[in-house]
Amino acid sequence: MRAIRKVTSAAVAITAAAGAAAASPTQTVTGRIDHLNPRGQSLIVRNEVYRYDPRLIGVGLRAGETVRIQYREQHGHRVASRITPVS
Repeated sequence: MRAIRKVTSAAVAITAAAGAAAASPTQTVTGRIDHLNPRGQSLIVRNEVYRYDPRLIGVGLRAGETVRIQYREQHGHRVASRITPVS
């Protein structure tokens, strides 16, 4: 009986983790950088704040530049996974 409980609880945990990952699909937005805060590691595009990790995003961002941002919603914040310049 204990073995069944352990397997059941492990299955529930795996299902919950998979559901959490599927709950936040990657979204894309394209626009001009209105404000850039390198210290706070965030930028504003279309009046929305996007956080980014400078170690992962190695592009030289500048205010006024048009970019395409792929992001996910994490804990109520938009976190950029990829920022690419648009020509």
